[in-house]
Amino acid sequence: MANLEQLFQEACQKNDVEEVKSLNSKHPNLLDEIIRACQRSEDPLLITACLPGSLEAAKEMARLWPQLASIKNQRGETTMHLLSTDGDAEMVRTFGEINRELCLEVDNSSMIPLHRAALEGNSDVIRALVSICPESLEKLTSNGETALHLAVKKSRSDAFQALVDEAKSHRKEHLFTWKDKEGNTVLHLATLNKLEQIVELLIRENSNRRIMIRINTVNKQGQTALQLCNANSQDSAFKEIGWIIQQAIAQQYPQLPADGTANSSRNQTRWPIQTRNVLLMVVVTIAAAFFTCLQFAKEDYLAVKTLHADKDDVLSKLPTVVYIMIFNSAGFLTTMFAIVLLVWPLHLRTFLLFLVICTAIVYILLVDEIIPKFYVKVGKSSISSNGLVWSLVLALILFGMAVLSMGKFTLSFWRFIICLRRNRTNPGQQS
Repeated sequence: MANLEQLFQEACQKNDVEEVKSLNSKHPNLLDEIIRACQRSEDPLLITACLPGSLEAAKEMARLWPQLASIKNQRGETTMHLLSTDGDAEMVRTFGEINRELCLEVDNSSMIPLHRAALEGNSDVIRALVSICPESLEKLTSNGETALHLAVKKSRSDAFQALVDEAKSHRKEHLFTWKDKEGNTVLHLATLNKLEQIVELLIRENSNRRIMIRINTVNKQGQTALQLCNANSQDSAFKEIGWIIQQAIAQQYPQLPADGTANSSRNQTRWPIQTRNVLLMVVVTIAAAFFTCLQFAKEDYLAVKTLHADKDDVLSKLPTVVYIMIFNSAGFLTTMFAIVLLVWPLHLRTFLLFLVICTAIVYILLVDEIIPKFYVKVGKSSISSNGLVWSLVLALILFGMAVLSMGKFTLSFWRFIICLRRNRTNPGQQS
């Protein structure tokens, strides 16, 4: 068989298709012999045919014996694994068209051809493999890694960019939040490897809503990507990446501090997830209660349609329904504003904000329908009942905000006074 195998190798190296056909016709048991030779060898015989310039011979062998492409060597590698490692995108397309299942074959290291291409940084092979078999993007190694993880671990920026493009085009955005067995996402790994270019790519794509990453996700050590930077803050590369992540956090979570400390990072990770959902549920419930009050007001006061009053006795003659609408509307609009703040960091905020706006418009139309119709004269001008109500609603909201702000200022001022008194009482303790 050694001589016959040598003849085949020579025919393949010469890209001699006719010689391959001739050898096949002369030796009926040739396929069995080739299979045994492939299993003994580190590289399947078909790989010999896949040398540069031997494409036609390789195609003929694959046509005559398609099962050869699925044969594995001692390392569990198929022809597709080795082609992906070598970076031969043309051969990969050829064998992928013959049998797309080759893209999902696993070697002894639990890797498919796409994983090999990612490790080697072969961008053209990555695009070829994904075009043949898009589901290969979701295949994991024994360590729970996707091809994205592997490209980052080996610092293959071009390969990572190719994988990002393919994941977006095939709607596989969830892969960017996938964690390996250590709980690390691609953002964690890019940070650990100090790959500023990849971190910027992830942040930019996320801010443009093209992919979805969770900046504050923690790994199994309980660390976010920002905390990894803080733990290595002496390194200028980590410091630069930390600044990039801080800016992204400030944009994605505008209501949270982003001072870069470990404690603030932990709060950014846990507080929004746990508390925002509770706050949102409570605020929505309150808004629903305010909205429901309109139905009772409409039933009780719909008969009161016209009133006449001047500026001297307007407050005494205003019907109760007007006061109800003022306080109810102020509360409802405040809850709508709170809902906007709570849903703003979410990726579906556009849809949610549309619903909030529609609800607010419906509420305003109902209030305008319920309020009794009259005019208040102020000098030579007059104001309608609707204008009066909404003016008072706005004034009430601004007054409430001012009171809350003054309360916060008063508390801070009181603490400052106490601090001054302590300093005067214990001057010797000052350093």
